[in-house]
Amino acid sequence: METIKTYVKRRIEKFQTALKEADIPGALLAKPEDVFYLSNFNPVLNSHPVYLLIQPEEEPCLLVHCLRYNHAREESVTDNIRCYAKWGDAPSMAPTADEAIEKLLIPRKFRRFAFEMDYVSVNFHRGICKRLGIEESIDVTPLLNPLKIIKDPWEIDCIRGAAALVDRGVERTIEALDQGLSEAEACTEGQYSMRKLWSSKYSDREVSGFGTSEGGMIDSLFAWSLTNEHIAYGTDCPRKIVPESGDISLSMAWASLGGYHAENERSLQVGILIETRENAYEAMLAARKSIFDRLKPGVIFEDLYAAAIEEFKSRGFEDIIPGRVGHGVGLSAHEFPSVAPGNKLALEKNMIFTVEPGIMDLKWGGARHSDTVLITDDGYESLTQLPNGKISIKAG
Repeated sequence: METIKTYVKRRIEKFQTALKEADIPGALLAKPEDVFYLSNFNPVLNSHPVYLLIQPEEEPCLLVHCLRYNHAREESVTDNIRCYAKWGDAPSMAPTADEAIEKLLIPRKFRRFAFEMDYVSVNFHRGICKRLGIEESIDVTPLLNPLKIIKDPWEIDCIRGAAALVDRGVERTIEALDQGLSEAEACTEGQYSMRKLWSSKYSDREVSGFGTSEGGMIDSLFAWSLTNEHIAYGTDCPRKIVPESGDISLSMAWASLGGYHAENERSLQVGILIETRENAYEAMLAARKSIFDRLKPGVIFEDLYAAAIEEFKSRGFEDIIPGRVGHGVGLSAHEFPSVAPGNKLALEKNMIFTVEPGIMDLKWGGARHSDTVLITDDGYESLTQLPNGKISIKAG
């Protein structure tokens, strides 16, 4: 496999070509996932924001806080790294990021420029445009998102490793629940098992996530479990609850390896289920089969959704159908595109997304399995590989 720097440089070239074809003179990226995608630098803590300036004919410029300078020099694909603020002996071009951006851009006197309009704050955007005299702001997201849908071999390899981590996390969580442990105890076991697998097999790639303006994420390995009505929350913290006979318990895990995510979710039948829960579980399995039977290049995302929803409706669950039955994964745990109505995009080789048709109701709970899948030349590969039929455990 080629080096990560080779793949990132190809991404940069594709993005620069897209900018040139759209007659956009440049883009300023601030979203941590997008900066990483086109630089290979993740500061982990993002309370001091990182910016990436990309123009069609020039080497990208990575702007970091002085505190992040040494880290950036080690990981960034571009050698054009500039700093703002003050820390140690790192060379600084301005006291603030705004002033540094002004110095970088003002010589060119751009009339129009691109930003991630769904990410940057109103105050930041207004301030930059006023400082630089930018009259027209363009949203760069529609140009960048399509490039991120098709994964390159490096990204696929990272997600494959992340899938192994979440498989282990869910597997161990299920084992612990079957042994009579509570949700909280079982998820602790699951998360620890993920970290042990990472340290023994994958520690050459970090498991850090992407921070926000308030902080960061040093560890992206998560395992959790919800039971019965709590499943209807979608996600929440596990509790000190031991599943009992008649319950449905949902075990889940997320992981990011080298910046790229995978997820695994499994619904567990505890003892004998009441009729509503049994029917919901069977409907979920049928909806999944309807999707897997159709997974191959050329199929439309919306058609996958329609097939799954038909299974739920035919079994009497038309009042609680989900808004989507899967979503893209990559640098974010949930990213474009969704397996949802209105998505006319066709599946292509090397797309990666989840298959997770599920139903939830506050009265009785919910049922959902989730697998992370890769579209291949003529079908698909499930990157998560735990048993995905009916799963039963003993009552606590």
